[in-house]
Amino acid sequence: MKRQIVVRLHNTFTKKIVPPTGKCSEDTELRKDCDYISPADRVSNIRRIRYGRRSDETAEEMSLRLYATELHEWNHRHWQKQNFSYSSIKQQLLDEVEENDIEDEQEIDRIMEEFYKTYLLSNRDNFNRYTSEWRKANIKLIYLSLRAKKSRVSRSVRDAVSFLK
Repeated sequence: MKRQIVVRLHNTFTKKIVPPTGKCSEDTELRKDCDYISPADRVSNIRRIRYGRRSDETAEEMSLRLYATELHEWNHRHWQKQNFSYSSIKQQLLDEVEENDIEDEQEIDRIMEEFYKTYLLSNRDNFNRYTSEWRKANIKLIYLSLRAKKSRVSRSVRDAVSFLK
């Protein structure tokens, strides 16, 4: 069963992608059975998602929706923290460059290159830990997706069989 996804543009939910069980209305009214995607966050660069809830949602689908929401929020918080830290350190460096009146582009490029290298090396363990946790979480997400799909198919078969009786 396809789900409706709505992308939020300019503070209104207007762009609709993949219609669900019915036709989409073109207005900006929020529907509970639709997924809504916001513009990218200014700090984390992650698009926030409000997952829709079907009226006939199975327990497995609810479990998937809740886990996906939790995982998305965890990802958002991680990148918000990481990008804020990076931006503040980078700004300090740029302020130092400005204070020291360095105007030579090659010198600034060398300083920035050294900064990027040092930053990546100093945060290597953090990035590796995040990547490992993200992979594990995505494997669980795939497993929950398969369970949800199986429950939906089982329900459809059960309903079809009971209809024939």
